[in-house]
Amino acid sequence: MATDHYIPQSLLRGFADHENGGNLNVLDKISGRVFHPRVEDFGIEDFHTLSANMGEIADDLELPKLETLLNESFESPAAPLLQRVIERSSLEGLTPNERQVIIQFVALQWVRTPGRTFDSRSALARIFGKEEPARSLRVFGTPSKPDQLRDIGLLAIPIDAVGLANVLRRAHLALALAPGCQAVIGDNPVIARSSFELPENGYAAFLVSAPGSDAFLPISPRHILYLHTDVDAVRGSCGSTLLDPLHLSIDALNYLNGLQAKAAVRYAVMPKQGQEAQLKVDISTQPSGNFDFQRCFR
Repeated sequence: MATDHYIPQSLLRGFADHENGGNLNVLDKISGRVFHPRVEDFGIEDFHTLSANMGEIADDLELPKLETLLNESFESPAAPLLQRVIERSSLEGLTPNERQVIIQFVALQWVRTPGRTFDSRSALARIFGKEEPARSLRVFGTPSKPDQLRDIGLLAIPIDAVGLANVLRRAHLALALAPGCQAVIGDNPVIARSSFELPENGYAAFLVSAPGSDAFLPISPRHILYLHTDVDAVRGSCGSTLLDPLHLSIDALNYLNGLQAKAAVRYAVMPKQGQEAQLKVDISTQPSGNFDFQRCFR
């Protein structure tokens, strides 16, 4: 058995609290308590392992080890680029290919997390007037007791990530800087919002790449990748890259932290101890439409 990480360890290490032993500060939204796991332990046991009977069904196929595939194809190529962005606090110097590697990494974080499946199932339950599922990250069961969609869902992750990245090529890319190095990352780390109002019981599976959408992924407590897709964006086009960083106000950061925690199925990682009180306020007092992040591209 192995602990698989739906948020890469390379990303989580940047949110570890090195002033207090190097572990994570994790808020459990359900219980309200904060616990402090090691980075390597913050994951789901055998989350990326195909079901036990998949080998019998696909006896003639050489199935990939998903954890290895995601690391080699997405995480390892992006890691040095993200580290460079963090060290420079700038996107300056990215080649078009490097830019796309980073966008592909963002796309992977959107499609791979259990929260994406949980959100879609919750939305379907609301639409059909059924009880929503319990807030759990084990959306595909276990290898020995799999959900009926487990293997399809897992094998689709790298395919969906590449497809989404090709669409997101048209998005503008910027780097936002968080005051006080207090950006929070949740278990559903790519948060998206739209300039269009969605129905209360609606769920937009492709909101991250929809025209007029904003998407945010924290890559350190100080640095947040920001993708904006124009309302009139054309698939196949390439968006611009903003070289100068966007400096967030404390109110804008609290807003984004609130979105992170609200979007999380269960857990939000805080870089500093004692942030949970403010984070709970940020979750419950979400202003709508008060922050025009898109103006940095005008």
